[in-house]
Amino acid sequence: MEFRKLYKLPWLLPLLIIGAGLAIFTLLTATAPGSPSVPSKERSWLVETLPAEPQALAPTLTLYGQVETPALLNAAAPGKSRVMNIAVKEGDSVSAGQILLELDERDFKPKLNQAKARAEELRALIASEQLRYRNDKVAINHEKSILALEQSAVARAEELKQRKLGSQAALEEAQEALKRQQLAYTNRKLALDDHEARLQQLQARLAYAEAEEELARLDLERSRIVAPFAGYVEKLSVATGDQVKEAQLLMTLYPKDKLELRAKIPAAFQHEIQRALAEGLPLPAEADYAGAKLELMLDRLSGKADSRGIDALFRIQSGGEWVRLGATVSAVLRRPVKEDVIALPYTAIYDNNRVYRVIDDRMQAANITVLGERMRNDQAWLLVKSDELQPGDRIITTQLPGAVSGMKVEVK
Repeated sequence: MEFRKLYKLPWLLPLLIIGAGLAIFTLLTATAPGSPSVPSKERSWLVETLPAEPQALAPTLTLYGQVETPALLNAAAPGKSRVMNIAVKEGDSVSAGQILLELDERDFKPKLNQAKARAEELRALIASEQLRYRNDKVAINHEKSILALEQSAVARAEELKQRKLGSQAALEEAQEALKRQQLAYTNRKLALDDHEARLQQLQARLAYAEAEEELARLDLERSRIVAPFAGYVEKLSVATGDQVKEAQLLMTLYPKDKLELRAKIPAAFQHEIQRALAEGLPLPAEADYAGAKLELMLDRLSGKADSRGIDALFRIQSGGEWVRLGATVSAVLRRPVKEDVIALPYTAIYDNNRVYRVIDDRMQAANITVLGERMRNDQAWLLVKSDELQPGDRIITTQLPGAVSGMKVEVK
């Protein structure tokens, strides 16, 4: 009877099967043996370390600057002329004494010839004046003798007239001859006295004419632009056939051995660098440019500073043949040596003021002061100093997230 009822309710059978399975699973779980508890283990971080080795090292400072020169030469036209020939191009390397550009010399030769003629004329006038002076020195003695004779003649004429032996006309004639001779003597003496002034005037005019001649000769020489040193043509401002005026810029060139690098020293390092220069300490620098190594030496600091720092001027001691005016160069300056500093990689530094050392397999923080960088194996390392570090301390060089004192570590 009951079976027939179940047969009439087919959905009830699956429920009974599922309920029986759950009952069996619960019974097996309850009667299973329990697993032993595992104690928790503290995590240990794998790290690398370096020993603290205080030593005397020179920190470096990376600077960015531009190549310039204090010996830039601007060649200008000495006068109005025409460009006849240009023997170089912009960027050419030139040697000392090489002809670079020529102006039309016909614009300068006539001026030189005129100046020469004026000088020759004045030299002739000076020679004539000196000859006249010598003649006047001789002639004045004759004039003086004649004057004495005329005075004697007047005296005789007066005596004869008083003795009624001579006429008034004879006396007047003798007196007139005496006055003429006195005038001749005075003029001759004045010519002698005025000789020095006339000579100085002529010499001054000759000096002026010779100066004009020299200027005209210089203008003629400067009509040919000749390289005064070995260098490079920085710029050409004219072309062949151009008409130029006086003082017009023709070309610009600069010497190969007078190149400098101007770079900004940050304000934080300005006082240190100034003191080092004042004490005569050498401050070398190195740079890589176009695959070449440049060796530089700090020569001087600019006369003007600002809030960012001060410009430093470096002499290019070697490798200057590879750079050109205006090139941008990154240089590494070797600063003065610091005592008792430790070189560490960047991965050892936390917040720029802290490192961790290993004590009893745990991290222990130590405060530091970063003094600068130093290249080591082509990588930048930091130079640090700390009163809390002792020689031989193992300093962690592995950067750990959330590092704090007390963390357990295992040295690799």
